[in-house]
Parts: sequence; C-alpha cells; structure tokens
Amino acid sequence: MPAAKKKTKGGKQDSKKTEKKGLKGLQTISDLLKNLRLQYDVKCKDEKSFPLPTVKNSIKEYEEKSEFLVKFVLFPGQCEDCPVKISPLLSALRSTRYVYIKELYIWDIPMKHEDVATLALFLEKGIYRVQYLELMSCSIESYAVQRLGRSFVLNCVTTLLLDYNQFGDEGCEGLCRGLKNNKTLLRLSLNYCNLGPDSGRILGDLLTETAVCEIYLDGNHLECEGVIEMIKLLADKAEMEAIERAEKKEQENVPPVNNVVAEVSQMSATSAAGNGNKTPEITESPSKEDKSAITKAKKKGKKKKKKSAKKKVKLPPRVGPWIEKIHIANNGIDAHGPGSNLSPVMCMRLLRKLITHSDCLKEIDLEHNLIGDLGGRELLEALMDRKEAKLTSIKLRTTHRMNSTTFANLVKHGGGMKKKAKKRGKPGKIQLIQALSLRQPYTSNLIAI
Repeated sequence: MPAAKKKTKGGKQDSKKTEKKGLKGLQTISDLLKNLRLQYDVKCKDEKSFPLPTVKNSIKEYEEKSEFLVKFVLFPGQCEDCPVKISPLLSALRSTRYVYIKELYIWDIPMKHEDVATLALFLEKGIYRVQYLELMSCSIESYAVQRLGRSFVLNCVTTLLLDYNQFGDEGCEGLCRGLKNNKTLLRLSLNYCNLGPDSGRILGDLLTETAVCEIYLDGNHLECEGVIEMIKLLADKAEMEAIERAEKKEQENVPPVNNVVAEVSQMSATSAAGNGNKTPEITESPSKEDKSAITKAKKKGKKKKKKSAKKKVKLPPRVGPWIEKIHIANNGIDAHGPGSNLSPVMCMRLLRKLITHSDCLKEIDLEHNLIGDLGGRELLEALMDRKEAKLTSIKLRTTHRMNSTTFANLVKHGGGMKKKAKKRGKPGKIQLIQALSLRQPYTSNLIAI
C-alpha cells in the first residue's frame, strides 16, 4: 500500500511539472514573429544569402503590433549586387511552424531549379495555405515550371502570376499538365512568357477542365491560330447554354395542361354558384389556446429561418468552360501570320460567338492587335447582339487603328479599360473606367491583379 501511494504522489508531481512546462511553452504572437526574424537571420548565414531588410522590417513591424504577418514580399531593391535567395525564408517559416502566410510575392530574384523545387515542396505542405503566389521576372526555366506545376495538385493557390519568365511553350505545357487536377485556381497570369500558337490549344484545354475564369496573356505570340484554338471550346459551350436558356423561357411561357383543366373547373364552379346553387360555408372561430399555439409556431418558424440564413456556406468555384476575363493584348493577331488576310476576321468571328452567348463574360482586352475594320465590325455586332439578348454589359478594349465610326461605337457600347501601373507591395484589382482616351497608345506592360 505505501508503495502505491508513493507512485500516485510521484504521478501527481509529474503532471504538475508537465503543466508548468506547457504554460512556459506557450508563445504570444510577438514571440513567434521574433523567433521567425531570428531564424531568418540564422538561415541566411547558413546558406550565404543576404538578409533582405524589407522582410526583417515588415516582421518587426507586425511584431510590435502583435499581429500576424500574412503577406511576404521579396525583392532585392538597392541590394541587387548581393546574392539573395528565397530558401532561407521558407526554411525559417518551416522551422518556426509559421502557418499564417497567405500571400507570397517574389520580384526580380533569379530562381534556379533548386529554388523552385524548394518552393514547390513548401506549397505541397497542407498546413501552409498560400492563396496568392506571384513570381515576376525570376528567370524561371521550362523544366523548373514543370516542377512547380506538380505542386498545384495539393495546394490551395487561387491566384498564380508568372509574368516576365521566358519559359515558352514547353514550360506552359508542363504547368498546365500539373494544373489539370486543380480545383482552386481562379486567376492565371502569363504575360510576356514567350508563348507561341501551340500554347493556345494547351490553354484552351486548361480553361475547359479547371476552375480558371480569368486569364492574362499580354505580350506573347499566340497569333490568330493560338487564340482560335484557345476560345473554340469556350464559344461552343456558350452557344449551347444560350440555346438551353431560350428553351427554358419557352417552357415557362407555355402553361401546362393541368393548369388549364383547373381553370376550366373553377369557371364552371363559379357559374354554378351564380345560378343559386351556392352552399354556405361553416366557419368556427378559433379558441384562445389555438391562437397561442399558432403564434408560437410562427415564432419558431421565424427563428429557424434566421438560423438558416446565418449558416450560409460559400460554394466552391465551378469547374468548366466559364470564362470571365480574357486579356490577349499585343499577341500578333493580324494578317501577317498563317491564313493571310482572313485570319483576323475568322478569329474575331469566333470571338463574336463567345461575346454574344456567354452569360459570365466581363472583360476582353485586344489592345495592340491589328484586327482591321472587318474585325472591329464583328465585335460591334457582337456587342449589339448581346444587348438585344439582355445580357450583362462587358468591358472591351481594342486598338484605334480602324474606321473612326466603328471605333467610336465600340467605345460607346463596350466601354474602355485603363490599366494602372503596379505598385510594389500594394497589389490591387483592375480598375475599369469608361473613357474615350483609348485612341492614345498604351505604354504600361504590367497588370495589377
């Protein structure tokens, strides 16, 4: 018996010690950020990388506020001559278990295949839920892009921006191969990535099989052939949906047979009542108990409705060929490629089908593409047909090198888009304004998402 008591006392003492250790092990937000900052310095020394002062200052700022830092921005700035790597920050995040990162911006930092593989392994971890990923002008090659694409099967990125990386058609194919099983990506930006006409078919398959609804492809070489292959399936699907909507409207306008029979019986009953065959109805006034029960039931129903309204859950993005924004400015859509003079007209005719029938389309950017006067007329007729079908208006941006009356009507019915230059550290949405200043040449090459 005494031995058993000693064991119980020892067990109680051990439990108290563990409780004290657990209380000491708890970290505040400021302690966690301080540990992250110190670990970043240590990892930079180990990997012989220059510690970016912008990263350290942002961590220290939120450390003083005692708030979680969600957005991490890496760019060399004034230390372009110093060797800068992204692996020290990723290893510091993993060693401190900092799982609150949601946005990652990497600008003008050359990334080798090893760096891209490290980033891909970081994204594949389920606890780091990065939603916005931007790798701008990082000299990423085609083989590295393929490795990055394989990581999108497991992560939850909704916006991917890979502008100014010259990986070409081979890299685009590897990226889209990894994105085929992804259900979360909504925005894809591949501006100035040296994409050719072969990428049109690859991107068309991606838009029809995934949830991507916004695509930005400015400054590439898709030409008429690539654009036709990309939007062919989208236009066919939009036309099929328009036919289905028209059939539903016709069915709603035609009354069913049962309703006609019921109306005839009601008319006969009213006529019989007018002849004097009306039977008096016996109504009883409800008692006080019945009234109280009715009021209680009404109150319960109202409470249930309020609770159900609070429990609304956002539905996941739908997967399929439903495009909202297409930006294909400066892509060589002119009469100098394969197909001679008819290729721009054929491309705009297919685009007309998409504009006329698509219910979810919002923006189209065709700046710096010589579509010609015939192509401009096709777009104008598409906007007029869309207005007659009572669909939502879209924002259209085209070149001014066409007939002045056609261009003026396009501005009137389609509106204009003006892109703002990207502010470092403060990415914002595209601001759309209606203006007649589209006749001026567009100089900015950056899209702010």
